[in-house]
Amino acid sequence: MTAIKTTNIVKGNLAQEPKYFPQGQYVARIVFRIMHTDRKLNPQTNQWEDGRTTAVDVNFYGLAAERYAQTIQQQPDAFAKGTAVVAWGELSDRLNTWTDRDGNPQATPVINGTRIIPNQLVNQRRANRQQSNSTSLPQYTNAVPEQDPWAGQQAQA
Repeated sequence: MTAIKTTNIVKGNLAQEPKYFPQGQYVARIVFRIMHTDRKLNPQTNQWEDGRTTAVDVNFYGLAAERYAQTIQQQPDAFAKGTAVVAWGELSDRLNTWTDRDGNPQATPVINGTRIIPNQLVNQRRANRQQSNSTSLPQYTNAVPEQDPWAGQQAQA
């Protein structure tokens, strides 16, 4: 009999720069924190509203961690903070736990990743939107026309 292997897929934005822990006493590890905020269209106001924000840590170990660290070193923008990504792997049986500023215990699910890639469709859409917003604004210059019809003329009576 074979076991069923479940793969989880996480889509969202990198919440921080990836953290790399080189091989030393333990095997090399790199951690990506991915966050996603649900957005819903409010039919009464016809506006998008933010919902629940979910954070997931994705860990890569060993050779995979070293390869992603090398990719990040060669292409720093590939996995920069805010980049839309898609990651997949197996859900870890351990959570990242901590205490927040108010003293409340918190936990983040962890995925032992098998792959992470930039979400090119989302990133390209963002780039196009930024480009269209910057080109739609009027461009003002400090140029003065050579022949200013109003300059130096006195009112004639």
